[in-house]
Amino acid sequence: MAFSMYDATVTICAQQLGALVAILDKAATHCADKKIDEAWLLADRLAPDMFTLARQIRQATDFGRNTPGRLAGVALPDFAAVDDTSFAAAKERAQKSLDFVNSLTRDQVDGTEDKDVTWTAGTRQMSFKGARYVQWFGLPNFFFHMTTAYDILRHRGVDIGKRDFLGAP
Repeated sequence: MAFSMYDATVTICAQQLGALVAILDKAATHCADKKIDEAWLLADRLAPDMFTLARQIRQATDFGRNTPGRLAGVALPDFAAVDDTSFAAAKERAQKSLDFVNSLTRDQVDGTEDKDVTWTAGTRQMSFKGARYVQWFGLPNFFFHMTTAYDILRHRGVDIGKRDFLGAP
């Protein structure tokens, strides 16, 4: 059986976004239990030149929904380009991204390996064929930001592990 573009994007992004929703719940509980200001943790980063946790979450949710959404050729949901200051807001962003990804159908995404995927990032126009977009840009960026968000939370003592990161298949 061939591995489809739907399987490569929708199923993977949905699984990871679902994991992110659960991880954000654990982060909120951690902050409440330890009396840590959520805004402080969301402003944390691993190195001075890295994005904050809130921006890592924003980037992860953007790549998680935009990667399969661009392949599907549907209108992408409009999310504010601001970093969240609470885990409730971050969770809402992740959940809405997950809901969007789950709305995509196999017919919309399969067969897009050679589709031209073009968008504007800032002032720069980006363009890839579908398969290259997924392999070289969409999923690598998605997993980079997912992993970095996980690492910041783990580094700050949130009780999460590999199973949390992997989520439920």
